[in-house]
Amino acid sequence: MITTLTDTTSSAVDKKLVEMRETGGVTAMGRVLTLLIVASAGELDAPLAAAVQASHEHPCRVLVLRADPESETDGLDAEIRVGRDAGAGEIVLLTARGQVATALDTLVTPLLLPDAPIVAWWPTNAPSSPAQDILGSMAQRRITDARQTENPEGVLKRLRRGYRSGDTDLSWSRITNWRGLVASAYEVTPVSAPTAVRIEGAEHDPSVLLMAAWLETELGTSVAIDPPASDEVGLSAVILERSDGQIVLRRESDDSIVMNLPGDTTDQHVTMPRRSLFECLSEELRRLDPDEVYGDALCHAFSGIEDPSTFATGKPEPTTSVSDGPAELAATAAQAFTEQIAAAIAERDVAHLVLTGGGIGTRTATELARALTAADVDVSKVDVWWGDERFVAADSADRSINAVRSTFLEALDLPEQRVHAMPSTSSGMGLDDAAAWYGQQLDLAGGDVPFHTRGEAFFDVLLLGVGPDGHIASLFPEHEDQRETTLAAVSVRNSPKPPPERISLTWPALNSARHVALLVSGEEKAEAVERAQHGIDPWGCPASAVRGLESTTWYLDTEAASKL
Repeated sequence: MITTLTDTTSSAVDKKLVEMRETGGVTAMGRVLTLLIVASAGELDAPLAAAVQASHEHPCRVLVLRADPESETDGLDAEIRVGRDAGAGEIVLLTARGQVATALDTLVTPLLLPDAPIVAWWPTNAPSSPAQDILGSMAQRRITDARQTENPEGVLKRLRRGYRSGDTDLSWSRITNWRGLVASAYEVTPVSAPTAVRIEGAEHDPSVLLMAAWLETELGTSVAIDPPASDEVGLSAVILERSDGQIVLRRESDDSIVMNLPGDTTDQHVTMPRRSLFECLSEELRRLDPDEVYGDALCHAFSGIEDPSTFATGKPEPTTSVSDGPAELAATAAQAFTEQIAAAIAERDVAHLVLTGGGIGTRTATELARALTAADVDVSKVDVWWGDERFVAADSADRSINAVRSTFLEALDLPEQRVHAMPSTSSGMGLDDAAAWYGQQLDLAGGDVPFHTRGEAFFDVLLLGVGPDGHIASLFPEHEDQRETTLAAVSVRNSPKPPPERISLTWPALNSARHVALLVSGEEKAEAVERAQHGIDPWGCPASAVRGLESTTWYLDTEAASKL
C-alpha cells in the first residue's frame, strides 16, 4: 500500500502512517529500530531494495530523507509505504524543499520509533564527521559507503578525521568474510608469524586500504599492496609469507576463493560469494554496539591532524597594511574586502563572509556596508557567519551580532536566510548542542569537505580581531578548548575573558578561507602583533596560526604596529 502526501507536515505523516497500518490489519508494532537513510541525488532503488530485504531480518521503520534546499518553493512531500511494498517494515520517503530543508532534524524526530535504536545510513555521499551531522547525531550507529563516492580514498581520509565511536563503512563490511578466512588460514599448523604480507587489489579501493590496515594492526608488520591481475573491484588476493611457504588466498570468481597452503599439492576451493549491498547492510544492523576494530583499522590507515599548526602551514606569507588610525584602517580594509567579495560572487555566484566583534571589527563592518553599497555589490548573494560569539541572551549587548545589526545587517537589508547567527542561551540549547548546531549549519552550507581537507576553501573573506594576549575568535593561548581539530565549531568554557561561555570556530574552519584579515588597533595590542610575526605557534599565540589560502593581511594602525 502506497500513499502520497504533498505539502504536508511530519505530524500529518505520522497520523497517516497509523491509519494505513490499521487499514492493512497491522495493529502491533514489532519494529526493532529506525533506519534513517539520508539520500542525495542519484539512484535510490538499490539502497531501498537492500533496506526492504534487510527488514525481514530486522523489522524496522525506514525513513528516507531527501533535501532540496535550492527549490524555489518551501514544503514537505511524503510517500508512505506499508505492507507488501515495505517488506517487514514501514517506509516513509520525505522530500524537504526550500527553507524546510534547513531543519531536517525537526522533520525526522516526530517519526522516530519511541525507545528504539536509530541507525543512520548514507548510501552515497556522507558527511566527513557523521556523528556531528545534524541527523547522524541522533543515531547510535552511523553507516557510510566510501566506495560509492567519486573519491573513495579522500572520503576515507575525511571520515578518519571526523571519526567517532559508532561510525562504520560498508567498505569494511565487504571484507568481513575475507578477514574470517585469513584468520582461519593463519591458524594452519605449524602456526608462525608471517615474514611478509601482500594483498592484491586496486590501490585506492577503500576495502583494500582497510584490509591492509587491519592486517598491519593485527600482525604488526607492513603490508604491500600489489595491483590486481584484472580490473575487478575490491580485494582479489591475500598472501602470507611464512618460513615454511606461502598461504595464498585468491578470488577466482564472484562466488569462490582458491586457497593454497604450505605443503599442499592441490588447491582448496572455498565458497565465498561477493557480498551484496543487502548482506553488508544487514550485518551492520545486526550489531548496534560500536565496531572498535573498524575504528582501529581506519585510524591506522590514515593519520589524523592533532597539531593545529598544520592547518596554517604551506600557505602564502602574511602581508601588513599600516594606517594612521582606526578610521583609516577600517576604510582601507573595507575597500579590500569589497573587491574580494565581488570577485567571489562573479566566480562562484556566492560569497561567504565571516565577521568579528570588538571595537575595530564593528567599525570595519560599518565601513564594509558602505563600501558594498557604493560598489553596487549584490549582497543577496553574501552569506554572513561569525568567527565566535558569546553564549549569552539573544538581546545582550555582549553579542557581536547585535553590535552590527543596524550598521551592517539592516543597512544592507540582508535576507534572513543569509545571516547565520550563532545560537544564544535564548535558543533553548545548551552550550555543547549550540556549538554542534552551528557546525552542522556550516557543513550543510558546503563547509564539510573543506574543513576536513587541507588546501580547500569555504569562506571567501574571514575577519579576525586580535586580543592583547594574542587570542583570535575565542581560541585563547594555552586554553584546552583550542586543541579541538575535528569539529568546525567548539564550545568554550572558562574563557579567560568574560563572559566565560562562548562558541568559536576551530582551527580547520578558520584556516579554510581564501582571504584572512586580522584587524588590530591600539598600542595595548602591539606586543601581541609583534609576537605573532615569529612563526606559527597556536598554543602560545593563536593569532599566528590562521592563514588564508590566497592571502593573509594584517590591517594595523600605527599604534598596533609600533613594535614591528
